[in-house]
Amino acid sequence: MRILVVSIVLLFVFSVIAVGATSYAAIPNSQSGQIGIGNLTAAVIAQKGEVITGTVNATGYNFGVYIGPGVTGVLIYHAHIFGASDHGVIAVDTSGISIIDSNISNNVQHADHAIPDDKEVGFYGVSNSYIIGNVITGSKGDGGISVYSSSSLVPTGLPVPNVNASGDNNLIADNYIANDSQGCGIVVAAWGPGQTVANNWVYNNVVMGDLLTSHGPTGFSVGTIVIAADFPFSSAVNNVVLDNTVIGGLEDGIIVNAEAPGAADIGNEIAGNYVKLGAFQRLNNPPFDNASDLNLAPAPNGIAIYANLMPSTAKPAPPTAKGNIVVDNTIVDEAIGIWVANAYNGAYVGNVFENVSTNFQSFYGTG
Repeated sequence: MRILVVSIVLLFVFSVIAVGATSYAAIPNSQSGQIGIGNLTAAVIAQKGEVITGTVNATGYNFGVYIGPGVTGVLIYHAHIFGASDHGVIAVDTSGISIIDSNISNNVQHADHAIPDDKEVGFYGVSNSYIIGNVITGSKGDGGISVYSSSSLVPTGLPVPNVNASGDNNLIADNYIANDSQGCGIVVAAWGPGQTVANNWVYNNVVMGDLLTSHGPTGFSVGTIVIAADFPFSSAVNNVVLDNTVIGGLEDGIIVNAEAPGAADIGNEIAGNYVKLGAFQRLNNPPFDNASDLNLAPAPNGIAIYANLMPSTAKPAPPTAKGNIVVDNTIVDEAIGIWVANAYNGAYVGNVFENVSTNFQSFYGTG
């Protein structure tokens, strides 16, 4: 039944993409240059409804493609985007963006330390959009793909008229993500007080970490898929991580975590994934993560669901993780298959464990 429902949903989504794409019209003479009030630049400053295809050599620019607030309906299709100092593609406070069948690689080559998070593809406050069928490799910055609520992570100087924009109803599917240094493969996270990410689908991607691939030139490729509520009273709700392959992550293979006071992970589903050689969750985001706290797994593990309850997060309200589902996954070569800490009302059924020392382990309390 689950497979049938998923197939129907994905068929509907892809039919919407196919119909929508026919309405795009390519806009010649793409703009490039300075963005906003700072010194940030882009090789392509997208216009509403623009089709971006072919080669985008972003050498000497901060970003390959910049999609600004309210610039909707942009299609990046069969493009090769490379050489940017920071993000290959960055989109802020918009919707209806499609990045399809493109090679977005070897960006984040000279990351600006004033930009707090640099990935090959960065969505900030972007909803109802698609990242499908792309090759995402070779970042020297913070990993592969991010879908965040619009937040303080948006690079300073870019126009952000709605800092509370959520990141909802996005599809990240069929991408290959590897050799992206110093950050996670795919991150869907509420990264601002009271903000949310909801109803995002992470489907059928291949995410490789450095335990089975060559090391990046400036640091380890973390791999890993993350669903997170990272700031006080933020939430990650009803997101689905389905049928992905995650191998060699330096953090847990797949993580669902609530880290800050009042943060909540609710009703997320982790289903049908193949996870192999996940490692410690020990790359943390202060002040709410703490590498010594007891909420983190004591040994390498495949899938982790946890609310990071510790003295710094217990007041004014503890983080919560409830109603999250881990079903029909295959977990291979781990010390712990599934790790749960301070998570309630979840379901952990139908999972297959191969060469796993402890299938399921839990912790409840302040650590």
